[in-house]
Amino acid sequence: MPFKLAFMTVGILREAVGHAQVQGFIDRIPCVYGAAEASDGFHDRSIRDVGTWLHSWGPVELPDCFPAPPEETQIAMTLSLWRDLESVAAFTYHGAHGEALTKRKEWFEKYNLPVYVAWWVADDHPIEWKEGNARLEHLHSHGPTAVAFNFSRPFDSDGNACLLDRESVKAKAATNAQVQG
Repeated sequence: MPFKLAFMTVGILREAVGHAQVQGFIDRIPCVYGAAEASDGFHDRSIRDVGTWLHSWGPVELPDCFPAPPEETQIAMTLSLWRDLESVAAFTYHGAHGEALTKRKEWFEKYNLPVYVAWWVADDHPIEWKEGNARLEHLHSHGPTAVAFNFSRPFDSDGNACLLDRESVKAKAATNAQVQG
């Protein structure tokens, strides 16, 4: 059975959308989403309407392990599907998203919690925010397992511990840079 990698990120903005402190993050959203969609190995994502803050794959719910922020528009989450973990890593740490990551301390609160989680799903499995939240909470409570993992301790689609192929990440990042100009 073919699989895709589900990937969810969670962040709490230091201020609500509209505040000058987080405007740099908001301004980068279209470029970062475009870079994701043009990335090698990208399949699909929940699309956020920056005007309403709503997502196309349903309402966002913060994982229980995160404290609720004062404003709903401080919750910044993504949910996407990829071919493999190397594709996500190439997108995450290079290009437009990699540049944005260098500023995360300016925009996001720091918690001793996982800010992303990966897990494998069957090709025809519809993912939901609730599933992503459960996976992130599992990662927080149990550490990386075949159920929920991270870049440091990944698992393959058969549930076996594996290593992130760093050469593949570099090659995908170079391909992405060429395509995205």
